Amino acid sequence: PVLSLALELKRAGVRFSISGEEIIAHTPEFDAPVENYDELFILTEIIARGVYSLVSGSKDAVVLDAGMNVGFAGLHFAAQSWVRVVWSYEPVKETYARAMENLARNPSLAAKIKPHNYGLSDKTGEIDLSFCPQWKGAAGLLGMSPEFRRHHSVNPDDVRMISVKVRSSADVVREFRAAYPRAALIVKVDTEGAEYDIVGQLEREELLRDVDVFLIEWHQRGPQELQRMLTQAGFFLLSFKHSTTGMIYACRDARTRWSACL
Repeated sequence: PVLSLALELKRAGVRFSISGEEIIAHTPEFDAPVENYDELFILTEIIARGVYSLVSGSKDAVVLDAGMNVGFAGLHFAAQSWVRVVWSYEPVKETYARAMENLARNPSLAAKIKPHNYGLSDKTGEIDLSFCPQWKGAAGLLGMSPEFRRHHSVNPDDVRMISVKVRSSADVVREFRAAYPRAALIVKVDTEGAEYDIVGQLEREELLRDVDVFLIEWHQRGPQELQRMLTQAGFFLLSFKHSTTGMIYACRDARTRWSACL
């Protein structure tokens, strides 16, 4: 599997080099070390498979990156000429520290990224997450599914519960909108189960209309709840299912938001 992912990335223009004990991936957009299979897979999704490859005619878009992980998605968004700024959120200290190292390797892109060492939820406070250092991208409320554990031979002893800080998604969106009131707002959510709480609170607070595009990876509970909230708020959706996870791409006509704000 590692070789097939590496070949897929190579076909997408990624070059690999070795520096000391690190394997560095040089993508067309940024450079970053790849520590394990999890990071290689995330890089493949973003660079080779284009899960966040938006094309925009806007010259003034901003991105809220919920689920920063090790920073690959934030760097990808920052590399787009039409993105003004990226606000990224990662609650796990160990993962956040690795993201900061990746941002430091790419200073011109990092200048567009505002990182935060807390996550988003439907409240402000602390929550408990399931965390495995070898699978940082799977840290979340729901934990690793039995299917995931079996497929990747995850040892129960490698998984621990940790407490992390979170902030209200509604408060964060209000802050973002106050800072960039007229920019197109793209919200990317990959939060291993917290996506239902995040979008749910934005619906209750009537803030979905402040978002122009959602890019959401859902986990285990299925897409139906998210699809209902987004379609009722006037979004058009593309929804894809991959076993116990999937992607929702949601876009609304900008005229809908501006007319609602008048």
